[in-house]
Amino acid sequence: MNWNKSTSLAALAAAVMTMSPALLHAQGDGRNLTTWRWDGRVESGHWMGVHNINGTVKFSPSNDNMVHVVAEKRENGGDIQEVTFQVVEEGGDVSICAIWHDDGRCRITGFQQTEHNRNDRNRTSVNFTVSVPRNLRVRAASVNGAVSVTDVGQEVRASTVNGSCEVANASGPVRATTVNGGVDVTTASGPVSATTVNGDVDVRMTSLSGTEDMRFSTVNGSVTITVPTPFDANVSFETMHGSIGSDFPVTLSGRFGPRHASGTIGRGGRELRASTVNGSIDLRKAQ
Repeated sequence: MNWNKSTSLAALAAAVMTMSPALLHAQGDGRNLTTWRWDGRVESGHWMGVHNINGTVKFSPSNDNMVHVVAEKRENGGDIQEVTFQVVEEGGDVSICAIWHDDGRCRITGFQQTEHNRNDRNRTSVNFTVSVPRNLRVRAASVNGAVSVTDVGQEVRASTVNGSCEVANASGPVRATTVNGGVDVTTASGPVSATTVNGDVDVRMTSLSGTEDMRFSTVNGSVTITVPTPFDANVSFETMHGSIGSDFPVTLSGRFGPRHASGTIGRGGRELRASTVNGSIDLRKAQ
């Protein structure tokens, strides 16, 4: 074989493409950076996760079949150099975590923080902007900040505590949860489960697959669920201060009243449970 410049460059390019995703491009731990970037490749069907503590997480489609992560630190009363970033890879899945304390560790499903040496006075925030191929599975998580996943997600798990949780135009199953904020989900194919405490839950599914149960709940807010037809499920609805409505005929069983209803829609099957305290519950047919 004749080894020349063109073949060596081709070999180098091939080697780069087979490298671990975490080795394609990472700016160290980002300790001394205000804006930290990571670029890599995650194969179709694998999980790409971003886990934050203070700040937003936003996923959207990339235009080059690569993953691009940009994390911007904002100093809100604390030392931004105490905030670092860790990248972990496991079986082709990748997770990136913002770490506020040296004893924090990133895991493939999220960060792990021990209780000692905590520095709660550091209010630095980090805003993540993440571009991914549409065919990845996505984990988007924060504690204090809104989370959104738009136009991507073969499967999506989105969560926060203080902030809204939005999943728009996913292509597969979704689990979305927050405590203080609304949950809004649209997907081409359920099932979906969505919960909050203070806010509305609004879920729309174009189609449904499998037999997995679905749960929807809030305390201070309403629950609206839109599902395709035909629709088969065993349903249970409960509210204390609100109304219950369904576009589907329900064969009733057990308790029934203006604030409690359970029964069967179609042939039954999966369980769909929806509950609230201060709000209404509506099950609607997709148009």
